Amino acid sequence: MKKLVYTLSIVVSLFSSTYASDILAVVNGGNVTSEVAPNNFKTLDNQIQKNILNKLIEKRLVSDYALKTDIVKSEEYKKVLKHILKMSDENDNKEGNENLADIVKQKSIKGYTQEQLNSKKGLLAFDFLLTQKAEQLLPSDKELEKYYNDRRYKYDTPAQIELLSIVVEKLSLAKEIIKKLQNAKDILQEFSILAKKYSLAPTAKNSGYFGKIPLSVLNSELSPILKDKKRGFFTNKPIKTEFGYEIFYILNDIPEYNSTFEGVKDKVKEEYVKKTVKTWAINKIKELKEKAVIKIY
Repeated sequence: MKKLVYTLSIVVSLFSSTYASDILAVVNGGNVTSEVAPNNFKTLDNQIQKNILNKLIEKRLVSDYALKTDIVKSEEYKKVLKHILKMSDENDNKEGNENLADIVKQKSIKGYTQEQLNSKKGLLAFDFLLTQKAEQLLPSDKELEKYYNDRRYKYDTPAQIELLSIVVEKLSLAKEIIKKLQNAKDILQEFSILAKKYSLAPTAKNSGYFGKIPLSVLNSELSPILKDKKRGFFTNKPIKTEFGYEIFYILNDIPEYNSTFEGVKDKVKEEYVKKTVKTWAINKIKELKEKAVIKIY
């Protein structure tokens, strides 16, 4: 299976401070300041500020936690961190032979405060921890099959049709459009053109593309007309609906698909691992918050 990388929004924008930083919270004795918040933080709605601050506190907790693990000693972690720090420095014109310690020192001079740098290092370390957790998971076929059976609806596909539609206000215009379609050499192309020109629906700008609809959810007006039709069919009579007079074109008819465990086993395993790692991360954040001493300003 492809190497899986699971993050908790670790691509964090780090902002160089052009103003005196404000302390937003203290987490286990360490300050969380405006240096790691968006530049417009002070101008945001109070509830949005609270949500952002909560995320910053969580990032600080997992960052501090990850930096205390052995993951930061791994050569792969050091290599990736070195690459990220060099890539983020647009003014770095050196040949790239300096070591990680030198780069970190440069960063503290070239724009990152220590808090910003620690956040970047810690969140990368936590990302590596999540990847490590994923690679260590070895679920049995029995576990995976149970996961599959509990969520089989995700892997089965009901019979569907993919539709284009045109919606107009007047019956006379709907009949005129149908006549144009009947005389067209390329019905699909003509339908797309007419949808853009006449349709009142928001889908007009996208050539009338309506989307995929399971046959089981077609309403009583459309089901008798469309349920047994195949690709290339268009309604040769306007259909009166609450939106006006509608004309439909079947772009594709998709048969029902009933999956088997063996047929989707790799996909099931990938989703199982993702869910398990995400659950671990959520629980770890909860555990860290429960044990932490947090003061919000």
